[in-house]
Amino acid sequence: MPRRRPAQLRTGRTTWPEHRRIPQVGGVSAGTLRAIAHLERTRLHPGAVAEAVAGWSRFVHGPARRFDGYAPEDCPCPGCQWDDPVVRRKTLAAVLAALPRRAARELRSVLRPLDERYLARAVADPETYRLRALLL
Repeated sequence: MPRRRPAQLRTGRTTWPEHRRIPQVGGVSAGTLRAIAHLERTRLHPGAVAEAVAGWSRFVHGPARRFDGYAPEDCPCPGCQWDDPVVRRKTLAAVLAALPRRAARELRSVLRPLDERYLARAVADPETYRLRALLL
């Protein structure tokens, strides 16, 4: 059987733009990164978990006044929900449930300090119940 040309092999593939690196979660092992990459290929988009972790970290380390007056409607682009911290934390919870046990444990060890910081800084009131329920 003749060998196929590389151009024939690549015709049906969709690739990530080569000029752009796929963001990765820091502080986890290579095996966990492999499991996350497989999950992103099959269920999400490349770099989705790292974006969610970074967004959750920005929200948690942001000013405390954002915790009190948080409203999903504050996002300037209509219909955008990816910037919503509740959506990001729900995504991370779904990822933790879908990952293998060891990879989930490592990712949870990265998220635990962020969750604890949020719980320590946020006031328990009816407006923040959605996020607090995800963490507890």
